[in-house]
Amino acid sequence: MLCCHRLTLPTLIIALSGCVIPVGPEWTDPQGNVSPTIYSANPPIGSNLVMDAGAGETLVFEVVLADQNTQDNLYARWIIDYPPWDDGVSGVALRVSQPGENQIQRAPIRYAPTCSDDAISHHSSNHRLLLAVSDRPFAFDPPFSKSSPPDGIQPGNFSVEGSWQFGLVCP
Repeated sequence: MLCCHRLTLPTLIIALSGCVIPVGPEWTDPQGNVSPTIYSANPPIGSNLVMDAGAGETLVFEVVLADQNTQDNLYARWIIDYPPWDDGVSGVALRVSQPGENQIQRAPIRYAPTCSDDAISHHSSNHRLLLAVSDRPFAFDPPFSKSSPPDGIQPGNFSVEGSWQFGLVCP
């Protein structure tokens, strides 16, 4: 009888020690405000791309943003031929606002430059696309200038930027 108890006790201890049930992740915001990030970009940030609109080619920029502050709204501006701001050349092509909704990663945002886009100057076929993202509303609204830039933020706010070069040949 004693031998049975000696075998049962170690078996019971081993069985109980392997019975750990993992708890799912708990998302909590960090202690302070942190900068948003560009989680992914397609095409990759820094790419140099060319498209021929006359041949029916299209180019779509798709970016997934992230912010550890899950309650922060994110504000994004797709800015053409900037910096520096040049009234005859630069333009804000698209503005996007994304609610926090308790998510670190946000839904993808997209921009597709076209020849009919008013933000794109037709004086050149080479352009720079800048995506500016802030965790608070941008400091300036149109009209923009060198002293009130489209990617300007208030002190204490955080931002992140990514840029691409693209050629757009319009018929």
